[in-house]
Amino acid sequence: MKFFKTFVLVVLVFGGAVLFNEVYAARLSISPVTFELTANPGDVLVNKIRVFNPSGSTIAIKMEKEDFTAVGERGEVRVQPAESETFSLARWISINPETFTLGPNGQKFVDFIISVPENAEPGGKYGSVLATTAGIISPEQEITGVAISQKIGSLVLLTVSGEVVESIEIEEFTAPSFSEYGPVPFTIRFKNTGTVHVRPRGFVFITDWRGNKVANIEFPQQNVIPDSIRRVNTSWNSKLLFGRYTATLVGSYGATNVPLDPPVIVFTVFPWKVASGIFLALTLITAYFAKTRKRWSLALKILFRGEK
Repeated sequence: MKFFKTFVLVVLVFGGAVLFNEVYAARLSISPVTFELTANPGDVLVNKIRVFNPSGSTIAIKMEKEDFTAVGERGEVRVQPAESETFSLARWISINPETFTLGPNGQKFVDFIISVPENAEPGGKYGSVLATTAGIISPEQEITGVAISQKIGSLVLLTVSGEVVESIEIEEFTAPSFSEYGPVPFTIRFKNTGTVHVRPRGFVFITDWRGNKVANIEFPQQNVIPDSIRRVNTSWNSKLLFGRYTATLVGSYGATNVPLDPPVIVFTVFPWKVASGIFLALTLITAYFAKTRKRWSLALKILFRGEK
């Protein structure tokens, strides 16, 4: 496949710090791990990435650039050559320097420059700036081979200003229809049908069977890139719950706070094991008193009336 080169590209978490598989003692770190930038057509943006070598070896570093696309629904992305120019950012990026060495505990600030074309289409562009270990430098200043190289990178989310389309659809809003007790988990799946990444924000508003508010749970804010679905999980962490509840997803997204179309679900929490135990205990007590009622009647007469 064309996103495989001399090594296998592995999945990285969207907005997180991590990338690829690695091996020997030299393990790079890179920061920041995410850039969210805005530019106008014709702008030139200059940003810096810090590459750090925490190992005791001197290593050779090669800087690269790639685009990324969403993989799955939990925020993972795949770094790969551009498949579509619509959201491609790597073609606008240049890096300085592209190669260098880092001594033990050494660091290097690397510039990456984004040159936005004058005719750039408004919307989101997505790329990654990557640092790759090219080998360990021996005392004789020779590069030694490594079995597998390390590859780590920063994600770059660029919004080109103009007439962008911000559009989020709620593909799913669910919770278990019946639970024995809390916490009650909620699953929300947002689909981005626009041209730029957005970060939905809001709450799960919960009422009881009488319509009284019982909870207002904020869901995590996560970026959703175009042509992808992002799964967001939250939960009502109360344990002592009883009855029928209604949950409404209330929120908004985008620069103009476009309201979400609020879906509504109904669920029930009933501790049937505890209730069954109480019911059984009450049944046994009732049966016992019913069977021995004559004895209890006689005992009460003796106690209160002094009768024998």
